[in-house]
Amino acid sequence: MVGAMAYANVGVSRLEAALALFRDAMGLRLDASYEATRALLDAWGVAGGTTARIAELSCKGYAVGRLRLVEYTPTPRTCVRLDHGAGAPDGPADVGPKALDFYVRPPIAATVERLARLGYAARSAPVYHRIGRTVSEEVVVSGPDGLPLLFMIGHVHASTSLRPGSPDGDYSEIPTVSVIAGDVARSRHFYRDLLGLTAVNDAETPDEYRDLVDDLTGVPHGTRVHFLNFASAGEASGKVLVLHFFERTGRRLSGRMRPGHLGFSMLTHRTPDLDALAVRLRGAGYPPCQPPVLVESGNGPVRLMRVAGPNEEMFEFVEDSAP
Repeated sequence: MVGAMAYANVGVSRLEAALALFRDAMGLRLDASYEATRALLDAWGVAGGTTARIAELSCKGYAVGRLRLVEYTPTPRTCVRLDHGAGAPDGPADVGPKALDFYVRPPIAATVERLARLGYAARSAPVYHRIGRTVSEEVVVSGPDGLPLLFMIGHVHASTSLRPGSPDGDYSEIPTVSVIAGDVARSRHFYRDLLGLTAVNDAETPDEYRDLVDDLTGVPHGTRVHFLNFASAGEASGKVLVLHFFERTGRRLSGRMRPGHLGFSMLTHRTPDLDALAVRLRGAGYPPCQPPVLVESGNGPVRLMRVAGPNEEMFEFVEDSAP
């Protein structure tokens, strides 16, 4: 079984520009900065001849919901997802990785204005909506290299979704990342039964809020949306939100979520027994892209494996007990 998402890995074309947003403007803490070793890039499946600079950020050292920025040289030409704006090649309902979420302090208009001054525009007006007993105010902004970033105020959020005291400052750690799913049942089986995560929300958007949520996610009005939010027991951050758009589900972003591409390229989770997890996933039809291997990461030795999930996700599983 696995813990909450430790890192959302994001490929960026300009590391200093991304740090100007996440570190300088949003106040996340730079915990580590290093050159990727060739052994790590090989384990990530990154082509030979490519180098990478890595920056790891957290909200005041919080252990999960961290951000890992990776600048590759030469600059990649492939974006994991570009689904907004004129001529965008991808659709907002395409199956694959979607957005990184952050809690912010009210009013949300202040966040929109602050980010706009930095050149990161909102995709729509902020949306106030309800899913089950959860009441949120949210806005999606196009971040570095078109990365979707969702900023939200948790007006009524359970302790399973909003960590007490969060946000610690103007912005939180990453409480949630989102993935568009092609099959709800298959996704539920993968995250709940194979990874051992708990569904803290499993519901369809009510009719009266449907158009608002459609605006937020960029799909046509009238599109049904089902939300599945998976968490590690007792942990409000590092969750994975799975969204399903029923008959409006788009094409699969096959092979797009992977290290070496720009955007949300990998989820990192810790596990106490990497070999047992590999056996479980292989037996369920998810063989590792990279079997368990011990590598020098540039930030210390780490034992890891990579596995592709049911919705074009790419996971890095790291063993807690690595020397």
